[in-house]
Amino acid sequence: MKVISIVGEPLEVHGIKDRREREEMVFKALEEVRLEPVEEIAYRYPHMLSGGQRQRVAIARALVLKPMLIVADEPVSMLDLSVRAEILELMQNLKVKHNITYIYITHDLSTARYFGDSIAILYKGKIVEMGSIDDVLNEPLHPYTQALIDAIPEPDPASRLRDKVIRIRASASISMDEADDHGCRFYARCPYAMDVCREEPKLLEVKDGHLVSCFLYNKSSV
Repeated sequence: MKVISIVGEPLEVHGIKDRREREEMVFKALEEVRLEPVEEIAYRYPHMLSGGQRQRVAIARALVLKPMLIVADEPVSMLDLSVRAEILELMQNLKVKHNITYIYITHDLSTARYFGDSIAILYKGKIVEMGSIDDVLNEPLHPYTQALIDAIPEPDPASRLRDKVIRIRASASISMDEADDHGCRFYARCPYAMDVCREEPKLLEVKDGHLVSCFLYNKSSV
């Protein structure tokens, strides 16, 4: 499929049958994501575009229906750093211009810090911590969140040399399968695991707008 068909397909699915109207809307979406000259890009095939251009096509396809919500699953994970920054900046600009809400799914906490307003940390399908970006990443409460942040590469050599706390353990007392089925999902890996962690912890607010699912912060259950 050519770019014009890829971006225009959602319009056809949603009942916009007039070819000229679809074409105008596709061209407008391509302009929004800075794919120019529009008339040339629209009639190219994806293999004729760079990785960054293909990602812009994907954004245009999502944007063409003027949504209020876009789910972006690892939108920059396969791109070079320079292109990654360009795509994130584009998405931010579109967010402000069109008042779009993104659900941004990523393993890269550095881009999450740049891109998000609030964050939820998931481990094995369960939310273990959530709150504002600044609260969760600057003052992580859950041991899994702390381990994720410790694992972020440090560009500063002086920072790389500092000691980091090891927050992941392997436990012989409980299998990983059992940990998945009962209690806290992180129990088998948590260095702070207690007997009560064999039960399911609730997601509780421990600070203003900062929630965590961990018995370390649920004193009434310990």
